[in-house]
Amino acid sequence: MFRTLRLKLTLINILIMGFLLLLFVTGTYFLMEHQIFTQSERLMRNIALAIESESAEKLSQYEKTEYFYVITNAAGDITQTFSNNTRSDLKELPELVHKIFAKGKDRGDFDWHDRSYTFLKVPHKQGPGFLVIFLSIERDMEVLSFLLAALSIAGILCLALAFYSSLFLADKALIPIRKSWQRQRDFVADASHELRTPLAVMQTNLELVMGNPNETVADQEIWLKNVQTEISHMTRLVEDLLLLARIDSEQQLLELSRFSLDQAIYDVIKPIIPMAETKGIKLRLEIEPQVEFNGDEKRIKQLVVILIDNAIKHTPAGGEVALKMANRGSSVEITVSDTGEGIEPEHLEKIFERFYRIDKARSKSGTGLGLSIADWIVKSHHGSIKVKSSPGKGTTFLVMLQNRPPL
Repeated sequence: MFRTLRLKLTLINILIMGFLLLLFVTGTYFLMEHQIFTQSERLMRNIALAIESESAEKLSQYEKTEYFYVITNAAGDITQTFSNNTRSDLKELPELVHKIFAKGKDRGDFDWHDRSYTFLKVPHKQGPGFLVIFLSIERDMEVLSFLLAALSIAGILCLALAFYSSLFLADKALIPIRKSWQRQRDFVADASHELRTPLAVMQTNLELVMGNPNETVADQEIWLKNVQTEISHMTRLVEDLLLLARIDSEQQLLELSRFSLDQAIYDVIKPIIPMAETKGIKLRLEIEPQVEFNGDEKRIKQLVVILIDNAIKHTPAGGEVALKMANRGSSVEITVSDTGEGIEPEHLEKIFERFYRIDKARSKSGTGLGLSIADWIVKSHHGSIKVKSSPGKGTTFLVMLQNRPPL
């Protein structure tokens, strides 16, 4: 698929470049041709003026110019002939002049004896008849031929360079597409895997329940609770997947408002305190009071829950989780640290990827999407999130949020 797309992008680019080069070559050629014929006509008119003035001094200016002329009567019969460095046989001039008069044109160009000429016919001022001047444009045509050849060669070289450049640019343009495609495939594969596990657990437990139809609900409570747990897990996973899908489609997901950040943090921490105490974990809070923040209150609360929940899950009994929030003028700093198992350095750059979970943590509950969502929440608020960790020494997440004034 990508090879075909790469070839299509390259061919489209080559076609566009070829069309533009064709316009340039033809435009340059015809412009130069027009310029040459305009100059030739101007030269013939100057020669005609010099002839009519019968000034030898004026005619001497054109000694090196290859031209000849004839003077005719009103019927087109030649009455006088003059040649200046012409290589043509003037005996054939009557036939040539009759052809020119038959066409009825006052100027034009023609080939005669394998050479290129242009002519100008003007009324003869000294009597009834015409003055017809013939000017050799052989050198001009050679210049045009050379120009056309040079432009054609340059165009071919440019097309060759454009072809390889297009291949290179197509490869560069396809890099994010390949990454996005691979990311989508990984996302679908991981989502399928995450959904398959709770579905299998639910199916197994329901089969156990249905295999004992004579038992009461109380007797089957353990299996039903397992089903309930997996349903809760699937509900959270589906909600996270829907949120990420909306993020990928670049929908407007933020509802900005001015709210008390310290109060919002307390609101989400209260339900978590009993969970931490049950695990024997001390939850320490250092929250600066009366901090007004402009952002999405719901998403900021979600961010705090994700970080605190992640810290508690990876902290053993007897450990400590600390949450700090401080106003830094134009920004707000939120720090969540724990004394848990820590993270190896090779995992630090990947923990914000979707479905990424360290191997030893896969047995723990979670979808592998929390930190990815947290990263999006921070970036959507024009902030940054960093992590510091050492194996066996705990982990610290540092969040800096821009506290922008309300619109």
